[in-house]
Amino acid sequence: MVPLVIAITAGVVGTMHAALFWFMPRLTRPDLYFAVTVAHGFRESAEGRSILRRYRAELVLVTALALMAFIAGVFWLGVGFVPAGVFIQVAAAFLAFYRARRRVLPHSVPPTTIREAELHSEGRTVPHGRFAASAPFIVLGVCAAYLWTHGASIRGAGGRRIVWTGPALATVYFLSTGGILTALTLIRYGMSHWVRSVHARGAEHFTELKFRRTSSTIILVVEYFITLQASWICLVPRPVAGAPEGLVVALFLLAPVLALVAIVVLAHLGQGGVRMNGGKEAGSGEASAPVGDRTRDSCWKLGIFYFNRDDSAALVERRFGLGYTLNFARPAAWVIVLLVMLGPLVPVLASRLRR
Repeated sequence: MVPLVIAITAGVVGTMHAALFWFMPRLTRPDLYFAVTVAHGFRESAEGRSILRRYRAELVLVTALALMAFIAGVFWLGVGFVPAGVFIQVAAAFLAFYRARRRVLPHSVPPTTIREAELHSEGRTVPHGRFAASAPFIVLGVCAAYLWTHGASIRGAGGRRIVWTGPALATVYFLSTGGILTALTLIRYGMSHWVRSVHARGAEHFTELKFRRTSSTIILVVEYFITLQASWICLVPRPVAGAPEGLVVALFLLAPVLALVAIVVLAHLGQGGVRMNGGKEAGSGEASAPVGDRTRDSCWKLGIFYFNRDDSAALVERRFGLGYTLNFARPAAWVIVLLVMLGPLVPVLASRLRR
């Protein structure tokens, strides 16, 4: 039952991901089109609309092929194929985006050379206070202490039961879950201290702050969800044949629901809150240079990876997507990446060492 739910959940999340890619060109800042800085009004031009139509046609095709490959893989190889299937769906959507980006590149223009900086501390605190931010770590510590004293057993590959001593399981649980929670907390902190605002004044600045705070709230909810799911899986014994699995199923089904809610909320605001301003940037007159996100196109590798040693910001707005991405020229970005990798790697390595 649970493997089937995991496979279905992965398929639903993949479909939602494709739907997001369908609408994404209309959710980004108006001077950015497929992660390329373009002139005012290019998105609504005949060439811009033609690129969008071709992109969406290719997106439907590659998504359908990816879903068929995913279903076939799960049918033949079992639920273990789910991670590979998710990667296939993401790669398919990226392929459609990358082809569209290549068509837009000949129409790229330099962004404005004007830079705006915040000279006040407004919005530089962690949203919802320190207690809300620390609560997942408190739960993590309590659960790790319980596992340290009681231990548990989990099912490994092929249904084989792996018996863990208390300290061993507590260590695995603490490192894997703690690494992800720490990375997400650093991102939330970075949204208050490591982000360079595109607009530092006016209505655009306040809508940008609202988008930033909303994104931070969503990440906090994700932290609570990860803590709940990881704690339940570790603390509750594996269900035996015929035992109810309702809560386990509910936790996996809750993931796409949370993802859908987050997408709808952020899409309503638009990237950087731009839809709250009617989809217009400050100073978007015909005679002015496009604002975009005030970064050079050359700093965006493949349109999604930002690398700029001259930019002190560790987090920047995504050019194609909702939310923020890392500036991989900053050491803090690699610390976050390594912490996220702890999540899946620690349990895998630990289970292999116990064989």
